[in-house]
Amino acid sequence: MSTKFIITDDHGIFRSGLKMIIEGMYADAEVYEAASGAEVRQMLDRLGPVDLVLLDLSLPDSQGLELLNRLKQTYCSTPFAVISASEESHLIQEAIKLGALGYVPKSSSNAVISSAIQLMMSGGIYVPHELLSGRQNDRPINEDISLTPRQLEVLSLLAEGMSNKQIGVHLSIAPGTIKAHIAAIFRELSAANRTQAVHRARELKLL
Repeated sequence: MSTKFIITDDHGIFRSGLKMIIEGMYADAEVYEAASGAEVRQMLDRLGPVDLVLLDLSLPDSQGLELLNRLKQTYCSTPFAVISASEESHLIQEAIKLGALGYVPKSSSNAVISSAIQLMMSGGIYVPHELLSGRQNDRPINEDISLTPRQLEVLSLLAEGMSNKQIGVHLSIAPGTIKAHIAAIFRELSAANRTQAVHRARELKLL
């Protein structure tokens, strides 16, 4: 069974370059190209389940995040990610809030784009931390927040004040697994304790 991608961007050269990156990553990749919001909707209707849609925010028939919002409402089970020339923190925050699996700046190197796609395909969320926080001294410049959906669930329960035992009962996972998730959360958010982790997550609009 093939791995299906849709690249939505009105610049053919950029689509071709991104297509080459994806085809180099996945031997079974089927990469489709759309140049507008109307085209990507037609493709989604025609193709059925798609593994990842990479969506530019500047399309001739769409305004910013409005297209992402409409697509998520119509194709709620389809994974979307933004890949954009804009590096404004409020756009990154809003894209994640609307349900995007990540936000990849077009200025990223091929290696970073590949890593971001791999992370999102494995269920993680790619966030360019240095652009989102605006505080590049908090973490190394190319280090990004990469929390899995399960870790985000644990994080939300931490924010509710649940103990490890309560989280385990709520999510039906073992104590050792909970500790591993919390350690990963602390590491990714550069936090020393639960309070710091929750505070950082709220600053980054992850909660």
